[in-house]
Amino acid sequence: MKKFKLLSLLLIISLFTALLPVPALALDDPVVSAQAAVLMDADTGDVLYELNGDQAFAPGGLTMLMSSLLVAEQIDLRNISLVDDVTASENFRSYLSDSAATANPAIVPGETLTVEDLLYCSLLLSASDASIILAEHVGGTVENFVATMNARAAELGCTNSHFVNPNGQAAEGHYTSAHDLALISRELVSSAPVLAVCGSSGYTVEATEAAGTRTLTNINALLTPGSDYYYPEAYGLKTGYSPEVGQCLVAAANWNDMNIIAVVLGCPSNGDQFRDAVTLFDWVFANFSYRSILSSTATLATLPVELGNPANVGVRPETQISVILQNDQELGDISYSVTYLHEAEGRTLTAPIAAGEHLGEVTVYMDGVEYGTSRLVAATASEISRLEYMRTQVEGLPRNPAIRQIVTVLIIVLAVYLLLVLIYLIQRLRHLHSLRVARKDRAISQAQQEAEWLDDPGDTEDDYYDDPGGYDDGRYDAAPQQPPPPSGDGNYFDTYFKQ
Repeated sequence: MKKFKLLSLLLIISLFTALLPVPALALDDPVVSAQAAVLMDADTGDVLYELNGDQAFAPGGLTMLMSSLLVAEQIDLRNISLVDDVTASENFRSYLSDSAATANPAIVPGETLTVEDLLYCSLLLSASDASIILAEHVGGTVENFVATMNARAAELGCTNSHFVNPNGQAAEGHYTSAHDLALISRELVSSAPVLAVCGSSGYTVEATEAAGTRTLTNINALLTPGSDYYYPEAYGLKTGYSPEVGQCLVAAANWNDMNIIAVVLGCPSNGDQFRDAVTLFDWVFANFSYRSILSSTATLATLPVELGNPANVGVRPETQISVILQNDQELGDISYSVTYLHEAEGRTLTAPIAAGEHLGEVTVYMDGVEYGTSRLVAATASEISRLEYMRTQVEGLPRNPAIRQIVTVLIIVLAVYLLLVLIYLIQRLRHLHSLRVARKDRAISQAQQEAEWLDDPGDTEDDYYDDPGGYDDGRYDAAPQQPPPPSGDGNYFDTYFKQ
């Protein structure tokens, strides 16, 4: 009985455990020989693996990654170009130590090379002389250039870096970290000119007035076909060495849409830096992949469009945003922050709206961490509805100041016109009333006169017409007097006029 109860309890616990979310399995860290290492997603800046990432080291030739970034940014700003001729100053060698690596043969004062030539010498050979000449060309002086290096590193978020020179030769207070180098390199991989240099297998510097042709070979074994450490997915960046630290490397590789930067510092012997980089790349590509947290095909919202046909338009992100996660890791809590341009500008979204038109911005977060921002665009078009346009135009007329003024004037004119018409009608009614009264009075007077004449038959016709109240017009004054007609049938006036 006890065994049955125990078995039942175990089954209940197993069932409850199965219902719980399964966390991502812990990965074994990659095994490297380096004293410090960092794996960073070049697109998002996420750190996927870190070993002593903030520990300060003397970077040696990796310093030239920071120097090359400043040169690349000046090229992007079009303040300089790759084909610009640069003449070495007379005293540039004063910034070089006796053990500093140089171009082969070394560049001499007064020699002229292009910016592109000097970049290849710096990044492929770690030539300190080429780096000093570029620093003077871009910064005016080496001191100004170094000050800009430190300021730019701070802008990138580097917290464990301080540069004393542009070429990486040993100096007190000259240091950086694996994490800071990853931040610098993340910015650098967006520069096409520098990537073209870092990813090349070699380069030829044409002969100058002071030296013959210089043939340069990239010493980054990850980029050399046939090398024991050749890595087809790698596209840069640079090797480095310092006696205090040992062999160093900053490498970049792209596989399955993952753009990864690997930094290894302090490897014990030559070759270990390449082996460690391959180990790190294999580890991240095997265990991580991109997950979409913002799809460019998904409609995030539907907005009403004034005068639109259709009256609503869908809104979608212009670009997809993805995050690199461990393969068996579930997505976290995803949220969005959306800003619409028409709302920010205090206006109404009004047709016409073209498909793909910029309507706002969206920022995506996972577990409270910001992972990127995309423009919001119209998923479909919305044309102007003629009926709605006419309706709004009519409705808007009363709100138009000019129209309101015109209407006011017309109302005043109409009111004056109606007043004049009213006055006219009143005057006319009075006139017509006067006419009716006059006609009535005249009719009454005439009727009275006729009645008096009929009542007094002794009156003659002349008496009637001569009477001021009669109808005498003077025609009968000279007529011979006729006696009154005898009594009998007939009308007096008809008989008279017939005579």
